[in-house]
Amino acid sequence: MINHHALVTGGGSGIGRAIAVRLAELGATVRIVGRHAAALEETCAMGPKDRILAVQGDIRQEQDRHRIINALPVTDGLDILVNNAGGQFYAAARDISDRGWDSVIDLNLNATFKLTRGLFDHLALRGGSVVNISLSGTERGTSGLAHSIAARAGVLGFSRTLALEWAKHDIRINCLSPGTVLSPAFVSAATPETVERLISATPAGRTTHPEEVAEMVAFLASSSAAMLTGQIFMLDGGAHIGPGLGMI
Repeated sequence: MINHHALVTGGGSGIGRAIAVRLAELGATVRIVGRHAAALEETCAMGPKDRILAVQGDIRQEQDRHRIINALPVTDGLDILVNNAGGQFYAAARDISDRGWDSVIDLNLNATFKLTRGLFDHLALRGGSVVNISLSGTERGTSGLAHSIAARAGVLGFSRTLALEWAKHDIRINCLSPGTVLSPAFVSAATPETVERLISATPAGRTTHPEEVAEMVAFLASSSAAMLTGQIFMLDGGAHIGPGLGMI
């Protein structure tokens, strides 16, 4: 990936951090986006020198999206866009407030689409690859995550539509749906009992490691995946064909 340019949202921790570091190790210049400067700087320090660059911002905010886009020289183009920023909380559907619903939809769906749309010219210049990080369980539903599942299903839908519309510009769009990843955000949101139930519902009997997600992203962004677009890849140890969680 020498001379490749990548942008990874949610690059300050967890999956996004692992993706940024791996792409940088493979030779790409990676810009990471997040709201917390200290976390972004920690990620930058983990990669090869000067290969990871921080752009602080909230992708939900229009002015921040413009600043993120303007941080990428148009003449360089964009080879890889990884839409990883996201978040949710566990709640029964009847207990999700309008504000809670709107917040999760805005981050996971609206902001992701708007940033991707805004980067079209950059991606078209290089025939870029977009990888949207989703959730295992999106297609069949997951108890306690009605808001997030709705948002991620929207991402799957617009990803396949953009794959159709943008193929003539040599832009590929795929979705990657990891299983349970013990990221700091997930651990703070889920109870130990929920974690155990998620693992027990996974045929592989363990969680997905951030580094495994990073390797899959690197593959999807590489020339080896040149004929892969509009696809959904499950990286969940078989959880999507397992017994399911039932009610949380």
